[in-house]
Amino acid sequence: MKAFVNDTEVRTYYGAKVKSVVLAYCRANNLPLKLDDIEVKDAYGNVIDLDGSLRANSKIFVKF
Repeated sequence: MKAFVNDTEVRTYYGAKVKSVVLAYCRANNLPLKLDDIEVKDAYGNVIDLDGSLRANSKIFVKF
C-alpha cells in the first residue's frame, strides 16, 4: 500500500495504521522514532490518532 507523509511516498502493508506509516517515514528519513509529542493531521487538517487506519494513497502530515 502507498501512503504519503508530508508529501513523501511511503510504501507499507495493506491496512496499515497511522503509527506504522509514520514510523516507516521516520526510518526512511533518519528521524527519531520517538512519537510522544507529535501531531498528525489528514489532508483536510483534522487531527488523527496514531491508532487510526489508512487507505491506499492517504495523505497525512506530521509535526514533530
